[in-house]
Amino acid sequence: MIRAAGRTRKHLALLVAIVVLLVAQPLLGHKSVAIGAFFDAVVAAICLYVFFIVFAERWQRRTGLALFLPVLAGNCAIYILPPPARIPPAIVYHCFLVMFLGFTIAVILRDIFRKRAISGDDVLGAFCGYLLIGVAWANLYAMTYLLVPGAFSVKPDLAWRLGEWHLQHALFDYLSFTTLTSLGYSDISPAGAPAYSLTWLEVLFGQFYMAVVVAQLVGFKLAEALKGDAPEAK
Repeated sequence: MIRAAGRTRKHLALLVAIVVLLVAQPLLGHKSVAIGAFFDAVVAAICLYVFFIVFAERWQRRTGLALFLPVLAGNCAIYILPPPARIPPAIVYHCFLVMFLGFTIAVILRDIFRKRAISGDDVLGAFCGYLLIGVAWANLYAMTYLLVPGAFSVKPDLAWRLGEWHLQHALFDYLSFTTLTSLGYSDISPAGAPAYSLTWLEVLFGQFYMAVVVAQLVGFKLAEALKGDAPEAK
């Protein structure tokens, strides 16, 4: 019974975990190595939750595991290696986390579009997908910064944040969600290729996601309403 209840509220639990992580990590993640490691463990726990709850089919779990293991290895290497040697594992971490999150988004949407009736938890699942898009693009930005540092323009009073692992995450999360929602406060902004391409692609993808997913959910609800209002056949 507990397992069944967990499955019916799986997207609610995922949503709460993502929001808490996005809010708490920028505030506390840089305070000490132990706290930073704790938040990285939370990220790993969320990935494992996705692995066991969202990935319901065997091929999905195999693919998810193949993408998650390099994320875990790269994150551990960042704590073990000296600072000059951390860039390669950080690139591996961001690259495979982007692929893992992209695969998660695809599975969530596939499950939603296959349903004949939509529940409130499915709506939360669509919102989880939207948040995961922002997190995935934040990791794309972070990986781009490691490869092409001059691709971003950062105000001097924020530039110091790029030197700390968790503050860097928070800064690119901020850039990603302001880009995804078409806000753009210009305190951090693209300043060259490939950051230019990533930003406009994120805006287009975000708008496409909202248009398609919202239209699909509304269509499901209208179909349910029309089916409920239809007179019973005699």
